[in-house]
Amino acid sequence: MAKVVNFDGDAYVTDEKNRGRQETRYHIVSEITEEFQELSYEWPGLKTVGVVMSFRQEGGEAPEVPMIRYYISSTELSAKKLAEAARQHWYVENKLHWSLDVTLREDACKIHRGQAAENLARVRHIALNYLKGEKGFKGGIRRKQKKAALDETYLADILAV
Repeated sequence: MAKVVNFDGDAYVTDEKNRGRQETRYHIVSEITEEFQELSYEWPGLKTVGVVMSFRQEGGEAPEVPMIRYYISSTELSAKKLAEAARQHWYVENKLHWSLDVTLREDACKIHRGQAAENLARVRHIALNYLKGEKGFKGGIRRKQKKAALDETYLADILAV
């Protein structure tokens, strides 16, 4: 941890306060050096290796154990650009999973046999994309789902998009 905090290369620190939490993130990037040479054979075009170490503090409690995430990129990134890219990735990821869980109740699905869970996840993604793409009815995803279940003409309109 001290190596990350005292890193003398390209580093960037963010500090966010949101919903009673404070999260501090240390972002560091490195060009491909000898240590990463073997890794670069597996990912042709690899140019940047990044590390994000985040500390989350809730209320007045001491920060938890840091969460460490590693990133690789085929683009030369500064530590600040890595921070922006990582946040954007998680924003998109969280928004998608929230939609899948809240509107399509993905987390409540008890099917885990073979490839069934993955196949159903793909079908849910497709259904969510169709529902989001339908612009004729002003309503949320749940309302569109319900209308499609009750009205075959509307369902056909969604599938024709």
